[in-house]
Amino acid sequence: MRFQAPHALIAPVCLTLGVLAVVWAVLAFRSQRRFLGKAALRAKGVVQSLTAEHLERTTFYFPVIRFTTAAGVTVTATSKTSKSRGYPIGKTITVLYDPNDPKNLEIDTFWSRWVMVIAAIFFAVVLFSVGTGALLSRG
Repeated sequence: MRFQAPHALIAPVCLTLGVLAVVWAVLAFRSQRRFLGKAALRAKGVVQSLTAEHLERTTFYFPVIRFTTAAGVTVTATSKTSKSRGYPIGKTITVLYDPNDPKNLEIDTFWSRWVMVIAAIFFAVVLFSVGTGALLSRG
C-alpha cells in the first residue's frame, strides 16, 4: 500500500516551496554577483591534493589548491566546488579569490560559479509546475 498525499495539500506545499526556491535563487545570485563584482581576483593555482566526501552512492572530490595572490602571498585552500572524478593532482587551474580572505576561493568555471543559482531555479520551476498543475486539476 502506497501513501498518497491528500490532493488538497500538494498545491499549497509545492507553491510555498517554490517561493522559497525563488528566494534561494535570488540570494545565491546576489551573493555570486557581489563576489564577482567587488572583490574576486584571478590567479593560477595548482591542485595539490583532493579531499574526499563520501555520500551514500558516490564520492565527491574537492581539490586543495595552492596559488599566489596578487600581494605575493602563497595560499593553500580547499575549493567549495567538487567533481565526482576529481581533478588531476598537479593540474593548473584558474581560481577566483577574495583578496580580503584568499582561502575563500572558487574554481573559475561557469558551472562552479553558477551551480547554486541554476539548482535553485530548477527547483523553483519544478515546484511551481507541480503546484500549478495540482491547483488547475482540482477544478
